[in-house]
Amino acid sequence: MAICRNEVRMRGDKRGKIAIAKQMANRLYPLALAIALLIGIGFPAVYAILAAEVQMNTATCHAGELAERLGKMAREDITLWKFQNQKYAAVLDDFLPRKNIMHVRILDESGKALTIFDRVEAHGIPIFRPLALSSEAPIVFNRQTIGTVVIETASDRLILSTFAVFLFFAVVGLVLAVSVYHYPTRVAKGLEGEIGGLIAELESFSYTVSHDLHAPLRHISGYSGILLEDHGDRLGPDVREMLSRIHGSSERMKEIVDSLLELSRIGRTELKRERVNLGTIAHDITERLKLSGAGRQATFRIQDNVVVEGDPHLLRNVLENLLGNAWKFTAKRDIAVIEFGTVEVDGSEACFVRDNGAGFDMAYADKLFAPFQRLHSAAEFEGSGIGLATVRRIINHHGGNLWAEGTPGEGAAFYFSL
Repeated sequence: MAICRNEVRMRGDKRGKIAIAKQMANRLYPLALAIALLIGIGFPAVYAILAAEVQMNTATCHAGELAERLGKMAREDITLWKFQNQKYAAVLDDFLPRKNIMHVRILDESGKALTIFDRVEAHGIPIFRPLALSSEAPIVFNRQTIGTVVIETASDRLILSTFAVFLFFAVVGLVLAVSVYHYPTRVAKGLEGEIGGLIAELESFSYTVSHDLHAPLRHISGYSGILLEDHGDRLGPDVREMLSRIHGSSERMKEIVDSLLELSRIGRTELKRERVNLGTIAHDITERLKLSGAGRQATFRIQDNVVVEGDPHLLRNVLENLLGNAWKFTAKRDIAVIEFGTVEVDGSEACFVRDNGAGFDMAYADKLFAPFQRLHSAAEFEGSGIGLATVRRIINHHGGNLWAEGTPGEGAAFYFSL
């Protein structure tokens, strides 16, 4: 019993950590998405803004430098400066090769473009030319603006470098986000693996201990029963009472050991899945319960044709335990009401067993499915304390869910899905 309690405690601690890890994974999803967006889009956007700002400042400097040179030309002949094509071409031939300039335009004082000074360089990729960055500077003579220089710089390098930066940080952000998101999941999987190994080890140990105890207990029960039956009249009252208690305790211990053996076998049993009509099984079980409790007033409401996929033997065990518990805990009712059927829960179908018996306090619901954890005393309701633990093991073995609801003095309902 101590071993099983330790198993439950260790599994509970591990399962608590798994639940926390899964909650962390759900909560970290927005954070992982934010990290991916920040790194994958935010950093490239900042880079593009800063690079464009630098390129604009560079274009402004170039425009100012060219405007200053044209201003010097105007000092030679203010009336003819805008027609000095050869001098202008010489200035550009000296100026442009050292700059990342794609297009140069000169405007007169009215803002009209001087077509003879329109210079288009071969820099840049043609498809990116509509995205060129431009800047301008005034041509000043005697503190008066006599024209304007407009310079467009090629943006292909900026675009390509921004795209490269975007790809790099997108990959970095994605890798980091995936790592953040999947870390709790990896922790949960590791803990589940530890639980699996722990459960297998404890099941093997429980099976061995229970099997080894079975024969001595059978001998104690058998010999004490023979003594009471064949030699009881020769024994004093006190001796017969003690021998009777030994016999009763050994019988109860045999029942507990048998239950433990059955519990340990469930994890070792290979599932034989097939279509099972739980309604038919429930009818069969309730008929036997009626025969075992002649004189009891009970109403059974069993839903027909509840067909599921699962192991017939194990699912019969589930219903025997749940309906048997319902029968047991409604014993003090004048008229017991026991139900079996299906209900829709979160869009999927779940089976239930409901009764109007003793019920239980929901504050202790987590103890219901642990071995030897009883919410009612053995004197009040007999039992080994293994039944619901067996039910949970079978449902878990099917990959399903099991939960319970109850109210003290009003009844309980047990739900399971496969």
